[in-house]
Amino acid sequence: MSGQRGPRAAGAEIVRRFVELHGRRVSYLTAGDSGPTILLIHGSGVSARSWVNQLRGLAGAVRVVAIDLPGHGESDPMRHASVEQYGGIVANFLDALGTGPVIAAGHSLGGAIAIALAAQRPGAVKGLVLLASCAKLPRVDGPGERWLAYLPGPLRKLVFFSMAKKILFGPGAPDGAVSLGMQELRSCRPETILDDVQAAKTMDLSAEAARLDVPTLVLCGSKDRLTPPALAERLSQLIPGSRLGIIEGAGHMVLLEVPERVNHEILSFVGSVVALADVPSCPAVGDRQRRSLARRLLATLKSVLK
Repeated sequence: MSGQRGPRAAGAEIVRRFVELHGRRVSYLTAGDSGPTILLIHGSGVSARSWVNQLRGLAGAVRVVAIDLPGHGESDPMRHASVEQYGGIVANFLDALGTGPVIAAGHSLGGAIAIALAAQRPGAVKGLVLLASCAKLPRVDGPGERWLAYLPGPLRKLVFFSMAKKILFGPGAPDGAVSLGMQELRSCRPETILDDVQAAKTMDLSAEAARLDVPTLVLCGSKDRLTPPALAERLSQLIPGSRLGIIEGAGHMVLLEVPERVNHEILSFVGSVVALADVPSCPAVGDRQRRSLARRLLATLKSVLK
């Protein structure tokens, strides 16, 4: 495992590190060195850098680890990976880091990968945060895709990024959020984007989601055009006991568009998960002590946001 310094941010230092898994180098960003570990899994066509606001905003309360999936960011490529294969790689990644059980937060395709991870390794995940995610995409007739394929390469690329910008972001998205999101997309290998799209189109994690037995928070922007609220509602209905939150005005890139709101939701969820999962494991701790500890933990987490 190796590491290099990253930019300082909000009192925490973001560091890039690498780990080797079966001959393939996997890159990740990390910040914070105490508290529960939260694993961040990015969506299609982007990288761990899309979580920069969460790396900055959460590190004061938790240890944050944001993985570059194979072929994304600075990780070595891997062609034609399915959501389930990505889930297996993330499980091996956690083993290599020795994190123990984590709270896994996934955005878009990363949310589906988080579900696959929890299904494959129930003991590795003690909480799920699924942002702008779904278990299965509805089948859509694709004349637009067929038409796009016949355009000359440079024009096809121009049309693709123009369409992506309109689909990914809500109408009031900050310029900085749009700029970072589009920069991420343009930096991704074209073949990786194609593989991610194929993985998303063919996935069906409905059965896995219905069998989950882990605290889950489902978040979606009300203006999300790629995975609209109806899909988030369906996902929440599939996962027993999950909680659904709709963030008014946000689009698909909710983690970039309204990072403070997303961070607040994540920290509140972390507090509830730690109170439910960690404290009851000690028989000597009674209900009154659990409630007291939960209150103190939530107060600590909320102070990070001030």
